[in-house]
Amino acid sequence: MREYRFDVVRVVCMTYIVTYIHLYEYIYPNGRMTFYLPICIGMTHACLGAFTFVSGYLLGKKYIFGQQGDADIWTFYKKRILRIVPLFIVSSILLWLIDFNDSKSTLNGLLCVSPFIDPKPRTLYYIPIILWCYLITPLISRHRLKWRIMGSLVIMVIIAIARYLFPSIDSRFLFNVFFYLVGVISAPCFNWRINIPHGTSIKISAVLTFVIIVTIVMYYSMQFSNAVQMAIGAMGVFVILFVCEDISSLLFDNSNVQQSVLKKRVCQLISVVSYASMTCYMFHRFFYWSAESIWNPSDTSVKWFYMIVIVFPIILVCSYAIQKVYDNLHQQT
Repeated sequence: MREYRFDVVRVVCMTYIVTYIHLYEYIYPNGRMTFYLPICIGMTHACLGAFTFVSGYLLGKKYIFGQQGDADIWTFYKKRILRIVPLFIVSSILLWLIDFNDSKSTLNGLLCVSPFIDPKPRTLYYIPIILWCYLITPLISRHRLKWRIMGSLVIMVIIAIARYLFPSIDSRFLFNVFFYLVGVISAPCFNWRINIPHGTSIKISAVLTFVIIVTIVMYYSMQFSNAVQMAIGAMGVFVILFVCEDISSLLFDNSNVQQSVLKKRVCQLISVVSYASMTCYMFHRFFYWSAESIWNPSDTSVKWFYMIVIVFPIILVCSYAIQKVYDNLHQQT
């Protein structure tokens, strides 16, 4: 049974990154509205952390390696590589051709060494991180929970020590690996549904606490350190998961028969956008560059409208088509 709540997480996270935090750079190229930009960066970490958590959770539930597990390591690697690497190569070349990323950062990204050395590619820095997460999955996604916990602790300690010794290691690598491991560990024993009395109140309290903490931090420190942004991102991951669970329950609850047709259409739309989310993330910069080349209105309100109402739907349609065609091609090989 498909878990639509995780589709909602992908849609929310991808939409925030593509239609706000990255689009912001095109609407305000001179860095205006920087008052709350550090908060937005923290929420970007939260969105990518939630996306990574979902990947770890679903893979940790689907694949069990080693003793009492029937998953084949090489088949797993083949599926993960075919799923993402060829499209990553194409998107990296496109962003290099439009001068969004330089040659060295592009090469580091393609070699998957960018989490460890500089320079790191912009936007696409996340793809090598998730590929490294896939690499360690067979080491931790085992039948016994104790193995998952101990293996994850060892990996986190090694990365933390390496980060301390070599500052060029990306802190975002440590952040995302942590949430990936949380997903893999919890997959067989915890469904991340809050089915307890007054669960909704607890979720609302978590959201309000998050908002209060962010407000206090903003008031007392306008200069956000990387650690503060990561802390905001860590809290934001759980807020996103809880809020998206409520959204999915509201949308996909079948208690009202009269709304079943509408809900079915919404369900289908969310599934389509979720399916295209990774491709959209990898290629949206190229589409924004193309859209600006066609028309670059000086009025910010007009440009917001142009990019979100016209360009973004085109990006979604093209991303879905790219993913669909690509999947059909590599399934035939």
